[in-house]
Amino acid sequence: MKFVKRFFVWIMFLMIISFIFFAVSYSEAQSWEKVVADGFDNAKNDYAWSMATFKDKLYVGTLNSYGGAEIWCTSDAEATTWSKVHDDFLLSNRGIRCLYPDGDQALYACTFHPNGAQILRTTDGNDWKTVKRRGFGNRGNRSIRCMTRFGEYLYAGVGSNGAKLYRSKDGLDWEQVEASPSFLDTKIYNSRRRAVSINMMVGELAVFNDYLYAFTWVKDADYQNMWWFVNWVKEENEQDEEKFQIPEAAGAFEIWRTKNGINWEKVVGMDDAYGNGMGFSLHDPENEDNDIVTSVAVYEGHLYLGTGHDYGKTTVWRTSDGTSWEKVLDFNEEGEAYNYYVWRLWSFKNQLFVSTLNLGPAGNPGVTGGQIWVSPTGEKGSFDPCVHNGFDGEIINMTEDLDLPKNYGIRSVGILNDTLFIGTATVPSFLVTKPGRRLVKTIAAKDIGCEIWKMIPDKP
Repeated sequence: MKFVKRFFVWIMFLMIISFIFFAVSYSEAQSWEKVVADGFDNAKNDYAWSMATFKDKLYVGTLNSYGGAEIWCTSDAEATTWSKVHDDFLLSNRGIRCLYPDGDQALYACTFHPNGAQILRTTDGNDWKTVKRRGFGNRGNRSIRCMTRFGEYLYAGVGSNGAKLYRSKDGLDWEQVEASPSFLDTKIYNSRRRAVSINMMVGELAVFNDYLYAFTWVKDADYQNMWWFVNWVKEENEQDEEKFQIPEAAGAFEIWRTKNGINWEKVVGMDDAYGNGMGFSLHDPENEDNDIVTSVAVYEGHLYLGTGHDYGKTTVWRTSDGTSWEKVLDFNEEGEAYNYYVWRLWSFKNQLFVSTLNLGPAGNPGVTGGQIWVSPTGEKGSFDPCVHNGFDGEIINMTEDLDLPKNYGIRSVGILNDTLFIGTATVPSFLVTKPGRRLVKTIAAKDIGCEIWKMIPDKP
């Protein structure tokens, strides 16, 4: 019973942090140095949620659910000196979920805000102006997770109550993309036998082979536990499974692409023409519960994506044509059962890197805390771990029943002066709760603060 209780607490903890949204040695080719601790001296900066390079400076956007998001920067490749260039206390943005540099023209900060996401813009890195607020006029648009340039437009992926795209030519005036067909056309029957749209958010965007790709999430902050909840209701009420017209997959994403920003083709999803199915459920029936796409990257002629999975069956896939996909990394097959997100994918010095959110049991060394895996080719069987245990293996005691890794996720990545920087996600400052039959009981709260780590190549 104690194990069941601890496991349930871990699962509930993972669900809550999603709302704001083998023992191995390090690679011989690199080592790591911590250059920022304690959330830039603000322990409520829980995540280094985003990172970008703009005009020879490295910028970091934080998640801070109490004091408001912050943006920090450095021009020092040693990262010994940092300056706070934005403090969001008055605007009440909880976090900077995406930093996107549009060349040298402007740097954009996309936020999570409970009353509608915002876009902040700067041309010099110091003077930030809010160019969109209140979720583009829809306060249900609480999150902007991604942005990219495609042709003459900047595109922003938006959501929480429905997957939407907005675009702008100048970064100041934005319009909603009237996609045809609409991302919201994919519907299923929920537990009340009502047809509901399941694409709740555009979670990632990528440009590949002259197409713009949009990766739509079935679930987000308000909906991410819908599948778990429905299954729980079925079990509690011993209802017949056929009465609940929800797929067995815990969620499962869709992938869309376009050449003009308006006319879209579904290449992965419900009833797609290529036999992939939602979350590759038709392509890979044994691993159909790929819930969301949490990261994408283009590397050596392939488009890569990394999934999030409620039960740790996280994977990395790639395609050369956008329609035929192959799985190149399966953490379960590698003996890793606790990587719940592939949080970032990126290339650096002719290698493809994969970072994760990992909530392995603290009593089992080698599987606890964020990980980084690396491959020179991106091919199946070529990935090796180079970081484990959240860099330093430090454990935070939350309660008598719950120990957690301090750096449970590798959340953001940046490159400055040919040096790789990594931002972590740490134990959150907000209250961790546990549901009861009638009440929700508070069991823990911690102030730790995110960290920034720097890769140091070993001398030959």
